[in-house]
Amino acid sequence: SSSNCTATQIMAGDTDVTSIWDLPEEIRNLISGGLAGILAKSVVAPLDRIKIMFQVSTAEFRLRKVPSVVQTIIEQEGLSALWRGNTATMLRVFPYAGIQFMMFDFCKKEILSDRENPYLNDSVRDNFRNKEILDDVEESLCQGEHQRSALTPLESLFAGSIAGVTSVLATYPLDLTRAQLAILRKTEGGSKQGFTYVIRSTVCKRGITGLYRGITPTILGMIPYAGLAFTINEQGKKMVKNQWEREPTTIERMVIGAIAGLCGQTGTYPFEITRRRMQTVGLVSGSSAESVLHTKGLSSVKSPPNLMQIVKSLYVGEGVLGFFKGLSMNWIKGPVAFSISFTVYDKIKVAMNSKVAGVT
Repeated sequence: SSSNCTATQIMAGDTDVTSIWDLPEEIRNLISGGLAGILAKSVVAPLDRIKIMFQVSTAEFRLRKVPSVVQTIIEQEGLSALWRGNTATMLRVFPYAGIQFMMFDFCKKEILSDRENPYLNDSVRDNFRNKEILDDVEESLCQGEHQRSALTPLESLFAGSIAGVTSVLATYPLDLTRAQLAILRKTEGGSKQGFTYVIRSTVCKRGITGLYRGITPTILGMIPYAGLAFTINEQGKKMVKNQWEREPTTIERMVIGAIAGLCGQTGTYPFEITRRRMQTVGLVSGSSAESVLHTKGLSSVKSPPNLMQIVKSLYVGEGVLGFFKGLSMNWIKGPVAFSISFTVYDKIKVAMNSKVAGVT
């Protein structure tokens, strides 16, 4: 079967890969996750850029201000500016979401493969003289097998956390670049400060390690964030299967994904604020947040502060609520993005696996 061929075999030339259906399951999952992530992020990109502007400025966030901010961005920079930095986002999201979904499914597969198959073998069946007792036992064991085919909440949390941290480590420089692009404004004369400009500037000024500035709060937030989101999504689908003995519908998958995103992002939001400020404060000059939000930005800070300085200045300047600035925007953006990504991923993966089964 082509689904059983391994990446090693392909690299060694033992397997002929003539189409996407010949790729290993893990690679197909990576592609499915990447496509789902790109679609989800592109839909919410304008909201994401506005949220980052507020996160890295001293402006007070109010959800009712968003329409006027959208209008100001369009007037100053044009409609396409709402998706400024989205190219970097897509470059990041494809491997980020792909690796995340692939790693979660890999961990899930490894965990489930260690469980014993509870079905009775022929020799054990022969020892049952009473057929009714045998039927009862087999029905009970089949129910147990159904439970064994899904992860427990703790297993889901573990697999989700591993998946989240792995994807962050692999793609973090792209996330930092996307954040800086989101608040950069066009220079005089309209010269473009794009993806390669930001990467090159960061490396020249701060070396390769500069591309990983802010990685600590990112990982600290990602462990519970991805763990919780994947747990709620996995357990929600499991609940539907157990309750109604069928696969969740598309609407049910979207609702489950939305709830997963809402809970995951709300619980870890302070880490996101801290991360965004470490990625931009003292690093980006000429922030568009200053002109768009009509407030004093943080681009005047000449030396990039460390993690504790960021936390202290945020608390002193804006109080505890400062760590949750823009959260209500996430309550709109997060559930939409998660419902799209989880649902699209499941749909693409099922379609790919069905095609592979048909081919083989």
